[in-house]
Amino acid sequence: MVFSRVLGLIPIAFLVSIYLFMSHARHAANPDDKLMPTVHQMYDQMKEIATVPDKRSGKILFVEDTKASLKRLVYGLGIAATFGYIVGIMIGLFPGFRALMMPLVTSLSNINPLALLVIILVVLGIGEPSKIFLVSFGIGIPIARSIAQMVEKMPGESIIKPLTLGASQLEVMCRIVAPQMLPRLIDLVRLSLGSAWIFVIAAEAVASTEGLGYRIYLQQRYMNMALIIPYVVYISVLAYTSDLMLQLILKLRCFRWYASKNG
Repeated sequence: MVFSRVLGLIPIAFLVSIYLFMSHARHAANPDDKLMPTVHQMYDQMKEIATVPDKRSGKILFVEDTKASLKRLVYGLGIAATFGYIVGIMIGLFPGFRALMMPLVTSLSNINPLALLVIILVVLGIGEPSKIFLVSFGIGIPIARSIAQMVEKMPGESIIKPLTLGASQLEVMCRIVAPQMLPRLIDLVRLSLGSAWIFVIAAEAVASTEGLGYRIYLQQRYMNMALIIPYVVYISVLAYTSDLMLQLILKLRCFRWYASKNG
């Protein structure tokens, strides 16, 4: 386990080394180069935004950006996961509901949520609801479709036997289907983290006054790569940490059957 972790760091270290070499070469040729800032320049920019209070608000901008983006991400993913979990199970389990909802879910899952961003902003405004809805819509619909397909592929006897023994459809859904779909839902959320961050950053770039995405696009106007690059790396670290946390949840005792099944 430790060896695999160390092995995984080699490509990252290689890319960092290439960047450091190219940054040094560019600054040796042009000390005012802004495209590839040095580590010292990035450290100074991050130190200022993470420790010096903003003159207008008196708050630490780095902390406020992190709080704003994480709130939108967590709320959006929470709503998406809940919607996808419940609707997906119902579509996969009940033929009538599947006939009613599956064409709509399939159609919506093929729409790029970013193409609807302007419409969402017009309808919901530029406040928090529009940003959270973008994440919820972009992630929730594909999750519902995937969960529905997984439920349909469940062995028929695992559903028919309880029904023949007197269990109701609601009991089958809550006590048999739902527990089996829960770890799969966590895996789907893990796979959706990258897309969720894209939706958050896109929404913040178009209409926001705080957030990691807003800060990146604001600094883009001044070509301030010394702050943009650390913010991008920071977002990657947050996404990777979130993925690790979800992996730890899957290792809980109640999900050991799923972990052993999937190696």
